[in-house]
Amino acid sequence: MTTYTYQATDASGKTVDGTVEAHSLQAARDAVVNLGMEPLEIYEAHQKSSSKSDSPWVDPLQAIQADTAEEPSTAAYFPLLDTLRLYAGWLLAWYCIVYAIGAYQFMKELPFRLPYAESLFLSPLVLSFTFAAYLFLLLSGIYKMTGNSKKIGIVLAVLGIGIFLLYKMNIQ
Repeated sequence: MTTYTYQATDASGKTVDGTVEAHSLQAARDAVVNLGMEPLEIYEAHQKSSSKSDSPWVDPLQAIQADTAEEPSTAAYFPLLDTLRLYAGWLLAWYCIVYAIGAYQFMKELPFRLPYAESLFLSPLVLSFTFAAYLFLLLSGIYKMTGNSKKIGIVLAVLGIGIFLLYKMNIQ
């Protein structure tokens, strides 16, 4: 439960300050009304503690500052590469399913047709995206294994673009 601080008027019209515990702001308002008062202001109370052991409440900003003050880190974390690898992996998995269904449709006669899978299976654009996703995952994996060096990253990026361009020149 959360502690709410309120300012309300009692039956005689006198302003009263107090606190109430409730699950929500509306529940806190209802609790003040049930006490026989008309709420003027209700807001979530901020608990302040003088030491770490006084209260279970932890200020997130102070916790982050304490963590960074104790152990300064020189390594920066940019999750962009990891996010791109995740999306490329899902894309590659989707394309593998499309190719499996499309190949099965061409090898066996099915009682039904899946035109969506068939059109993707025959599309040169989907084949190019599949190869690009695979190449990206392969080269970014090599980049991560070699220690994330900028020089190796540049070489791998140029190598990947060159391989993809050679692939596109030979396909079309």
